[in-house]
Amino acid sequence: MKNILILAAENSAESYGIQIIDQFKKNHKNIHFFGVGGDRFKRKGVEILYHNHEFAIVGIIEVLSSIFKFRKYMRFLLNQAIEKRADAALLIDFPDFNLRLAKKLKKAGIPVYYYIAPTVWAWRYSRVKLIRKVVKHLFVIFPFEREIYEKEKIPFSYTGHPLLSMIRVDKDKSEFRKKMGLHKDKILISMLPGSRPSEVKFMLPEMLKAADQLHEGYNSKTTLLKAHTIDRKIITDILQGAESHIEIIDQDQGHNLINASDIIITTCGTANLEIAMIGVPFVACYRVNRLSYHLGIHLVKIRLYSIINILAREKVVPELIQKEFRSENIYREVTNILQNKKLKEQMLSKFNHIKAHLKQDTKPAEIVYKKIKHDLSI
Repeated sequence: MKNILILAAENSAESYGIQIIDQFKKNHKNIHFFGVGGDRFKRKGVEILYHNHEFAIVGIIEVLSSIFKFRKYMRFLLNQAIEKRADAALLIDFPDFNLRLAKKLKKAGIPVYYYIAPTVWAWRYSRVKLIRKVVKHLFVIFPFEREIYEKEKIPFSYTGHPLLSMIRVDKDKSEFRKKMGLHKDKILISMLPGSRPSEVKFMLPEMLKAADQLHEGYNSKTTLLKAHTIDRKIITDILQGAESHIEIIDQDQGHNLINASDIIITTCGTANLEIAMIGVPFVACYRVNRLSYHLGIHLVKIRLYSIINILAREKVVPELIQKEFRSENIYREVTNILQNKKLKEQMLSKFNHIKAHLKQDTKPAEIVYKKIKHDLSI
């Protein structure tokens, strides 16, 4: 029996982790995964030591205020890894916590595999020194990251982005819209307010104001895509203040909803890549605690926030960040896209170019699985 510590503190990380777990389970029966994840990990037979909603915070101030809680979690995870004689640890994203844990695991003699490399290209490049010391093998998902880790002489594999193999549009656009009771001339506006409770509370009220304004100006229907990690009550409580009716759609129909939408208002994050890969125009938004923003802005090397703009190295999609994230600005950007056919076509063309650039023949999870399998001699 091989024991593997796995840590997926966020919704997207859990999705990527499931792909890897499936690869192991398909080929080996004597593998036991334990660590941090959500309900989907539980259903895969992972022994959950901490549910990932315990880690769902964003912003420097919020992280600092939780530092003692995280230290306790780290001690417990390390002790469990030692007690269970973990053969390896697979840490996914979440660098501020995971790199510190990796340091302790390395000291305990447990090899660390790190999937979704820390964004050293955006901020805190000095983290490469720690990665070199404590990570046995790194898995990177963006083509431009290869040059960094080759230069730094850090063992890595380029996997491509795991999202590409995860996207499932299994319902025809017109069929899905018809099922929702949408006339062909009606505009479908979808909102993605985030996968962390703090994001939803920060983002959704302003998105709702914009939805009300858009409903007045257009023959439209507004939907809200709820992430697996968000309690429905958080959303329904906020929706009580909305003037227009908002239909909540669960994440398992997320790709079909995105595909059926005319335009999307979304938080910055992994969802931006999903939307672009499906091929729907969107407006990227973000807001955090004001103090967190002002502390963090001085550390960031780039001034683009959406991963699509970062990959394109130019502003392909509009970004409404912090004080620019206001309902009237959302209304303006959405209207601009809906009314400017050339702008929309240019945006979709850029999306296709990025998609072609990220495409890999081998699935990312298979690359991760084969490397760990080889090293553990399974």
